[in-house]
Amino acid sequence: MDDTKRVKEVLLNYSFDDPTVEFIRHNENMTYKVIDNGSEDAYLLRIHKPITKNMQGVQTTREAIRSELQYLLAWSSHSEMPVQIPVPNRNGELVSRIVIEGEEVHCSVLKWIYGDTMSKSDFANRETVSALGKRLASLHQFSQSFENDSSWIRPEYGIAWVNTMLTKLRSGETMGVITTEEFHLLEHAVLLVIDRMKGWSTGFETRGFIHADIHYSNLIRTSRGISFIDFGLSGFGYYAMDVALGALFTASELRDELLSGYVSMGSGIIDIAQLEDLMFLNISDYYAFLVSRTEKHMWIREHIPSLIQLCKALLEGNTVFYHMNQVGIRI
Repeated sequence: MDDTKRVKEVLLNYSFDDPTVEFIRHNENMTYKVIDNGSEDAYLLRIHKPITKNMQGVQTTREAIRSELQYLLAWSSHSEMPVQIPVPNRNGELVSRIVIEGEEVHCSVLKWIYGDTMSKSDFANRETVSALGKRLASLHQFSQSFENDSSWIRPEYGIAWVNTMLTKLRSGETMGVITTEEFHLLEHAVLLVIDRMKGWSTGFETRGFIHADIHYSNLIRTSRGISFIDFGLSGFGYYAMDVALGALFTASELRDELLSGYVSMGSGIIDIAQLEDLMFLNISDYYAFLVSRTEKHMWIREHIPSLIQLCKALLEGNTVFYHMNQVGIRI
């Protein structure tokens, strides 16, 4: 089945009147913009089939997708900014399904948020950086009050996640994409962070539901302020992880503004050392993802020296928060 027929089959599950479809991208999901020509409303169609097998996980299961959408429904009733509201199918269900190459794949539809996708250059602006910190604090404060039952399931971003990432990096050594010396430095730095994670607080004020993929391409500037999109990787983790991801694309000299905006909402004190560790882990996780994509191996070889320098700085106990660049976390 080609993509056009596949999308048309999915859309039959929804009450659209003469929809037109535009492909957006294929990463953790296959995504499409849908315009309902009858109403001129716009939607986001997600077919939850990752581009590589190593991106598959609990987040692609029916239960986890439904959990994400339930969170978005709850968040939409509290957020001051637009939210990607889930759209039920003709049967009133939030998750639909399609069979691709004999495999059952889940699908979902969200309302489109109108606005401009933000860029890295936006976060060289003091007011914008502070606003992002405040928006992250609001999201996390809602997460602290969000109630879910035993059927609610999302990925966990803890030590098991880090160990899985390390296994993927080890496969890069096996393939010759990462040298043995580079991997050993990566491994030592990761194990150091794991050891520190064991002492981190796991109370409700420090850990809960997070976006887990904060990046300028997942931020929309709307008429009412910054809105978050793409909760596809959201799950349970340290709130500081979202802040760390935001810091990665914020100009170094403005990172204090990000933290000030965050704590100004009553979200508590941020531990710089913890942010450094989480920034390093998320950069490393991106390299681990790229290892499975042969066409990205040359890119890894070109950029990994920066990551190795970061490993050395962490192992030497140097403070890197104000000097850490993006190190290719996105291409």
